[in-house]
Amino acid sequence: MNRIISKKTLTPLLCICIIFLSGCGEKKSHDNVNFQPVFGDISIDCNSQFIHQSPKETSQKSLDKWQYQQLQFFIYGVEVKTSNNGWQPWLMTENNFQTDNIALLGEICGQKNKQSNWQLELTALNGSMEISEIRFTLGVPFSLNHLNPLTQVSPLNIPSMFWGWRGGHKFMRVELISSNDDWLFHLGSTGCKSASPVRAPKDECLQPNRVVVSLPFNTKNLDIKLDLAALFRGLALQRESSCQSSVDNDNCKIIFENLDLGNENGREQLVFKANTND
Repeated sequence: MNRIISKKTLTPLLCICIIFLSGCGEKKSHDNVNFQPVFGDISIDCNSQFIHQSPKETSQKSLDKWQYQQLQFFIYGVEVKTSNNGWQPWLMTENNFQTDNIALLGEICGQKNKQSNWQLELTALNGSMEISEIRFTLGVPFSLNHLNPLTQVSPLNIPSMFWGWRGGHKFMRVELISSNDDWLFHLGSTGCKSASPVRAPKDECLQPNRVVVSLPFNTKNLDIKLDLAALFRGLALQRESSCQSSVDNDNCKIIFENLDLGNENGREQLVFKANTND
């Protein structure tokens, strides 16, 4: 005999189903990793001033107060280290600052509509995975580094982050001002060979200048700090000490050492630091 479900019984059942389905629809679609510029232990932004003193400047009568005007950098190839399967790719979502698993982070100051992005947005991780490290590369891969920026989507079409077809993109652009001086650091590939400056190289540049960064990581809380004090360590900030990635420039050598450029494991650099708290 067929049982007839009363209207009074049916209504609560429908409510339970709707609540259950609504909960399923709220499944997290992405994870965010936040980057924060700091100078030593102090968080900074476009309005912050800091004083940098190199070991050779201990007798300097007055030290300039610096602030950044542009601080931007590309990263790609984000991975996480799992206890069971080793390194696994952590894919990015697509937005105005991310494409082809490449992200542009940082900001330009002093503009009415300043370009600012300090958040890396990635696909949601499996919550059951045990993760101990995160790894990424500072730069743009060779396969995308020398393409025509006029035909690329954002962020690979931003003029201020592009040297030219032969040299490719500026992987990191740091530009500072003080009341008396200015300083800049542009990181990118050098020693690139092509038929002309407006032709892309067929082979990798002699100095690719990409930096692999590996940091401690947990999924409960992750902020990555970009420490400008560590980037400038041992360097006297002045216009003459600016660096555009010349392999023979003594100032560039200091910055490259601070980035631990050339170490494929990327474990010794101190410019990027993870702040993980259980």
